[in-house]
Amino acid sequence: MWRLLPALVLVSCAAQEPDDSVVAEGRNSNSSRIVGTLDLPLTPASTSGARQPATKEFQGRNTRGRISESGTWSISTTVTHTRLRCATYETGIQLGQGNADCSNVRWLSAVQFGTRQTHCNSATLIHTGGDELAGMKDTFEVANCVRVVTRCNGAC
Repeated sequence: MWRLLPALVLVSCAAQEPDDSVVAEGRNSNSSRIVGTLDLPLTPASTSGARQPATKEFQGRNTRGRISESGTWSISTTVTHTRLRCATYETGIQLGQGNADCSNVRWLSAVQFGTRQTHCNSATLIHTGGDELAGMKDTFEVANCVRVVTRCNGAC
């Protein structure tokens, strides 16, 4: 009897997870959903030495990153998964122009995702990655805010 106790505990935990085949709130189990956003101010990056492309940085709540005037961007952020079953998380950015505290923002770009990791067993992982935003010539100078977006697919 005592040998079955650990197996029964695991089965009962797994049984509490919702069935992925269930359609909830008009979404099927294969659709991604936004699970977090964080709006942060963009500040000019300090440069040293030779002429380098202009760069802006953002930082807050275990998140930091930068974007250059050429559109190249990078991010490092912590993402926490709170379930036992696995899910895939992606993080990305969106540039905007707004007040100094990033309220009342007019978003200038679409969200572009640059990291992708699968999380299981209530894992917290650091997502590090980036990409290149197209059409930065006019957007970079006026952008003073960034929205960090986290989306999830699976047992989120």
